[in-house]
Amino acid sequence: MEPLTPAKRLTAIAAGIVLAAGASVALYQHLTKQPLAKLVRADLPLLDLTVKLRDAARNDLDANDSLVGSNDEVPAGDERCPALTGGDIGSATAVDVSIKRPADCPRRAAWYVRKHPVAFTLYFNRGDAFLNWWDNQAEVRQMVENRFVKGLFFGLLQSLHVKAEQLNLQGMQGDFLLQVLRDAVNANAELHYDMAHGSQGWVISYRRSASGLADQALPALAGVLASSGYRVAKLPEPILEARIGLQKLFFTEFRGRIYLAQSLEALLNVLDSTVPEPGGSDAPLSLALRSEAFVANLLPVFAGAETYPLRWDFALTAGEPGALHLPAAAWQGQLHSRLFEGVVASIPHDAFAGFAASLALPPDLTAEDWRKLAAAGPSANPPGPEAAGIGLVWDFSPDDPSGAIGVVVANPGQPQASAAYAQYLKNPDLGAECAGGSLFLAASSPNLLTRMKDACNKQSLSPLDWQRGVEKTRLRDAQLIAFVNPGAATRELFLAGGAGANQDANEFAPRWQQDYEAAKAAMRQDGDKLFASLPILSYAGRITEPSAGATLTGKLIAQTASP
Repeated sequence: MEPLTPAKRLTAIAAGIVLAAGASVALYQHLTKQPLAKLVRADLPLLDLTVKLRDAARNDLDANDSLVGSNDEVPAGDERCPALTGGDIGSATAVDVSIKRPADCPRRAAWYVRKHPVAFTLYFNRGDAFLNWWDNQAEVRQMVENRFVKGLFFGLLQSLHVKAEQLNLQGMQGDFLLQVLRDAVNANAELHYDMAHGSQGWVISYRRSASGLADQALPALAGVLASSGYRVAKLPEPILEARIGLQKLFFTEFRGRIYLAQSLEALLNVLDSTVPEPGGSDAPLSLALRSEAFVANLLPVFAGAETYPLRWDFALTAGEPGALHLPAAAWQGQLHSRLFEGVVASIPHDAFAGFAASLALPPDLTAEDWRKLAAAGPSANPPGPEAAGIGLVWDFSPDDPSGAIGVVVANPGQPQASAAYAQYLKNPDLGAECAGGSLFLAASSPNLLTRMKDACNKQSLSPLDWQRGVEKTRLRDAQLIAFVNPGAATRELFLAGGAGANQDANEFAPRWQQDYEAAKAAMRQDGDKLFASLPILSYAGRITEPSAGATLTGKLIAQTASP
């Protein structure tokens, strides 16, 4: 055999190195692309769950068509191996650790989940554009650095900045969870909110194939950080649980997407809920609000469907919030050409949210008329040329921390009609007339009713006074108006429970009370500064083609611009 020359020997060595490197890369990709179950370490404790679905009244639901629920009998226990239950049962959302069970007992549990439609989903259609906007917004940085926000989200913010080095994750550096979230945004992330589970109802998902960090993050989460897990018979992959800093995290993979959640119950509910894609949006960010999560029984009548998603598209450009899209529905064919101005004038300018449409509600509807409306929906006959309007107000205050709803009905042609509308109220004291009887007002709380009457009587401001009246023409010309004022309501929500009360401690009060009241005052000051800087999102528009639905153009309104 002819001996290798130095040149051929070097070539052979280089080829060997390339082949070895290629094999290593292929092996690494094979390992990291494996299903989640293959990445879990062998000694991870796993609990088999029989998931039982319940409604808000805790009635069991049929789970035949459910992705996670089961109609099987709840695992029975005995004196030696007591039954395990968890989830939405009373105040507990975890298995009772006080129950002592021998190590050889079956690792099975019944897990109860409150079933409810997802309230809204934030779609990151162009994650790179969103991150570029986020990183270059001085206002956003000021908001994040605000002491009120830091205190409110202390646990989450602390967890976001836990270093990979602190978690002993090989090959990774820096803020672990923050890197995962930014990577998720770039991988078609969807942020869901499950209102049935309150502050623990946030769930984010993203496409594994589009993620640049999944090959490192998933093995780290499943193989190193996971402390326990759950198996659900209908799910192909386990749900794993980990704790990072102060944040408990539940995660799994389903249909090519990675799901990260704050609670097991919210994760199961989101997986089990049909969440349609918004589709067709070029905006960097879209928010889909699902009406069925709030007013399910009204939708089949007015929308002709069980679902009616509202979609906000956010342009993320200066002064342009984007547009609000409403799907086509039967009620839009009943819009009058003009919105009665008094409807908008009766909405408090600083309410959390408001909606007004140029619809007429006749005062002489009989029980048979209501039955026909419920069965066949709105009439197909075109409306008359006169102005009309119905308004809805959603408001929060220290007196109504859970929120109050108000209704405005215009009937300028029949000023005496208020008595006919009042018959629908269980409490007549929560209704009133205004503008000589042309407007009927009703609210779920006396406080909101007073605010609406003051606005209608011009004793306080309404949206017509925004920007010192500049917005009046735009709102007058619209058939549909909607607005959201996040700052006004968020302040009331976050400062509820006594935090917003100003009870100055005098010099004779104990030192701890003086310090406590001083801390509250500082918090209120920071909160007021933060919430006053948030703009009102105002939308207005007309129906041009009923079959295409409605698109309302948005505008940002500064809270401090009203007179």
